[in-house]
Amino acid sequence: MQRSTYWIGLFLLAFFAFKVLRFQTLAYTYNDMYAFLQMSCSWMDGRPFMYENIWGYHHKIHNYYTVLLWGPLCRFFGVYGLFAVQTALLLISYGLVNERLARRSVPPWARYALLGTMLLGPVSFWLNDHPNIGWHTELTYLPAALLFALALSGASRPAAIAAGLGVVLIKEDGAILGALIHLAYDGVRFMRDQPKRPLWQWLTQPRFWLIGLGWGCVFVLGMVWLGFKNNFAEPRLQQALNLIGSGSGELAFWRQMLILVGQSVLLLLPVLGLLLWFGKALGRGIGSKALVMWLAGVAVLTGLNFVQSSLYYGQPLFSMVSLTWPPRFVLLWAFSAAFLTTLLYELGGGFQSVVKWPVGLVGGGLFVLQLPLLYLARPDFPTPREWAATVRGRYYAEKNPAYLQPGDLAIIRCLADQLPPRSNVFAFDFLVPFFHRHYGIWPTGNQYCPADVALLPIDDPQGLRKVLPMREPYEVIRLKAYNLYVSAPYKRAVKQCIR
Repeated sequence: MQRSTYWIGLFLLAFFAFKVLRFQTLAYTYNDMYAFLQMSCSWMDGRPFMYENIWGYHHKIHNYYTVLLWGPLCRFFGVYGLFAVQTALLLISYGLVNERLARRSVPPWARYALLGTMLLGPVSFWLNDHPNIGWHTELTYLPAALLFALALSGASRPAAIAAGLGVVLIKEDGAILGALIHLAYDGVRFMRDQPKRPLWQWLTQPRFWLIGLGWGCVFVLGMVWLGFKNNFAEPRLQQALNLIGSGSGELAFWRQMLILVGQSVLLLLPVLGLLLWFGKALGRGIGSKALVMWLAGVAVLTGLNFVQSSLYYGQPLFSMVSLTWPPRFVLLWAFSAAFLTTLLYELGGGFQSVVKWPVGLVGGGLFVLQLPLLYLARPDFPTPREWAATVRGRYYAEKNPAYLQPGDLAIIRCLADQLPPRSNVFAFDFLVPFFHRHYGIWPTGNQYCPADVALLPIDDPQGLRKVLPMREPYEVIRLKAYNLYVSAPYKRAVKQCIR
């Protein structure tokens, strides 16, 4: 095993510890991660399949099937189970990329450039941190894409089928990502085996159409399956296309979408730099063809993200959940990582360093460049002060300290320990992380069961008392900043925490 693989492992273990710190300092309070927790293990608790208390029957919205694999870990360890899965998948995929490229005699400078600049660089760190939310199943596209690319290059049909299936079952758009990775593999091999033939002749090969149409059928089947689960009501794809049609005549729509496309392109500049660098080592002919192939894949995925993002046009946080939102942008990053891995695996043995500047300077420049690009493209990327506060274990700066008084928090931590793990809790946003092993309830009216316990601020800035979904009869206990609502069967557990 390469020594650098051990360093990758240490880095990812540090990343896991960082995720835990971020969670414990209340940096992940938005609801998506907790929805994944609930849908992953609802089937083990006698609840409907993939049911969660925010949107309800989530299997009717997306084909999020790999999340079921993490259900046992989520049931026993809550959020920490998701973080462990994320870290393990990254460790396996990054480690295999490093080991396989080393065995292929890829020059160390190229291997380290891919690992250090792209896989372990700031953009990858930001994607896997997923500020404010913490985890989305789409984040597993990155390790899945790398494993699929390695399986294809390794000529192992069972491994390729298993890895390809993993990509498809993450979400319905995984079929498009899988198609592009498979086509990239085939295109790179075409360049390797027939370097003098123009790239357009690759499009005339039967294999190109077989791959493209095969994956196209998989995508269509996934969308038909979604339609079937919804009794073929108007799908989200059609809703997004309708919104594009209605907004196509608005200058404001195109201005905002073009800005978002531009921000997505900014975040891809380090990949472009790596590709140009590798292209010089391959020679102008191969390098230009590789660039065209990568740009074609990026264009397809940007178009896909454009359509998916349009569904949220007009909402207050539209710019934050559109093209550069981690669950969407990860498609571009995963494809780029898989493409570069395939390029190095198939052609990297013939690389020669042709850049006049020191390799460390070029790689370091591409690494550092990602930081200002992230601050330009993503307002939610934490500042250095916020990073420092996390390391010191301080609560996220945006949280009002009036709702985080030590006396209340001691009682809340005790409640989280004393309540049965699968009980139903309706809690104020700041307190949601404390109850990650319970079934949290949100004010959407989709709770499967009424709340056994609720914690709402006394001043109730969000008006949550109006939609209080408590099981009756219940008692109200006043804390310093919160009203604690307790249903009759849970009074004994609560009294143990209040002296």
